[in-house]
Amino acid sequence: MRANDEWPRYNFTKIGPDFGMSVQWYAYGVEMHGLRELAPCGDATAEIDPVFDAAITPNDPHFAATGSWKQKYADQWALHKIGFKPLEDKSSAWHLTTGTERPVVVAVIDTGIDLTHPDLHINNIWFNPKEIPGNGLDDDGNGFIDDLIGWNFLHNNNNPSDLVGHGTHIAGLIAARWNNGRGIAGINRGVRIMALKALNEVGKGWGSDIARAIVYAVDNGARIINISAEHTGHTKFLAKAFAYAQEKGVLVVVAAGNQGSDTTKIEPANQPGTLVVAATQPDDKRVGFSNWGQKVALAAPGIDVLSLRARGTDLVQTTALDPTKTKPREAIVGKDQNYYRVAGTSFSAPLVAGVASLMLAKNPGLTAAQLDRMLRMSADDIEAPGWDLLTGYGRLNARKALEADPDYYLYAELHRIAAARESGKAVIQVFGTVMGSQLGEYRLEVGQGDNPTSWRGAGRVTGGPIKDNLVGTLTAADFGGTGRWTIRLVTQDQKGLTRESRWAFTLN
Repeated sequence: MRANDEWPRYNFTKIGPDFGMSVQWYAYGVEMHGLRELAPCGDATAEIDPVFDAAITPNDPHFAATGSWKQKYADQWALHKIGFKPLEDKSSAWHLTTGTERPVVVAVIDTGIDLTHPDLHINNIWFNPKEIPGNGLDDDGNGFIDDLIGWNFLHNNNNPSDLVGHGTHIAGLIAARWNNGRGIAGINRGVRIMALKALNEVGKGWGSDIARAIVYAVDNGARIINISAEHTGHTKFLAKAFAYAQEKGVLVVVAAGNQGSDTTKIEPANQPGTLVVAATQPDDKRVGFSNWGQKVALAAPGIDVLSLRARGTDLVQTTALDPTKTKPREAIVGKDQNYYRVAGTSFSAPLVAGVASLMLAKNPGLTAAQLDRMLRMSADDIEAPGWDLLTGYGRLNARKALEADPDYYLYAELHRIAAARESGKAVIQVFGTVMGSQLGEYRLEVGQGDNPTSWRGAGRVTGGPIKDNLVGTLTAADFGGTGRWTIRLVTQDQKGLTRESRWAFTLN
């Protein structure tokens, strides 16, 4: 029995016996219905006909191309940067898995998805196996009628089509077709995208719709949720939805935001249990518009990110979301005009979500907490040494994430410092996080200037583990006078491996 690429028909046609076999075609997603209809009878058996692929380099032209819009780096530099190289290259993340072993469901809560895009295969769209298409009934009793591929929470219907392009671009980064001689390559060729529309034609949406979409995703089998939206403030009902996802073991990946400000003021980046992603540029520096703060876990490419263009859209012109002020139609790429390049943390987050889906395809037993830790611990350190407020633990590295130890972690994070008085004397209180699966010890050190060449032990520490609380206290005696100084927090595990975090400031 074969899954049919045509969409979305629930039927089959006998195409003739081959070597005593009869092949039946079913619409993708209803193969299990087919197996039940073709239940074994006598000596006959029924099984799904697997799809075989040649193990060759992705032949998608933009994956190998450079300069399609006169840039000096690869068209798909974002994928190259995080570890996706030609399949024959043993250092490529794809050499470990392409995601086809076990399909993983990733919910994209956004502006919808253009399901007609030629570089988005229907096999990579989530299909509700309990729903019979077009009968006007809620077959699975989940409260949504004919929710075949997801739901439109804006208009409360089963049509999550994309009139903006934001959601389609995100879906393409995760799931664009492989080896079809067209366009780009997505991260996970076996992924299933659940299309949940909660943002409108100008990229805005109600928090209540996003909350409903989160609950739907969790209840209908998503292992990962991507949310590339932002709002200034904090709402309790959204907090409940995020807590529900966390309770059910679903990893929620969110964009840090594009105001160049502290994530503590931006929702959902300020929600507990979210994996917050900042944006980087080709030289591994944080992009200036990318939000920062103690909630940032890691970073991923966020400018000139090439992906799918929804039909008839010019994303940055309709949503005013472009921090680089692109001219009309300037971001459209390719002779067929089916591709689009854009900047923003919105497009950094799905790179992380895509890699997380590969990790689950390779090891489906991983928990959301393990995925979170593995992604942090495997990131390539950029910007200031160790964890920093700008890029967290560093830039996403897909290969290292796939090879990371699920149970190992060692955190050293300096979140803030504050002046205080103890016993009538001025002190500096140091706040942060000290945690580890095999935590040995930690210490505070100080050095002169922004990039000290030498360090000395300083202050007293409170004893770990610590999560966003007082790490230690420094006095005037710990410094050699006024001027620029850097505080360094160093954690060490029981095997002697260390991590660090730094905080530079001016002492008056």
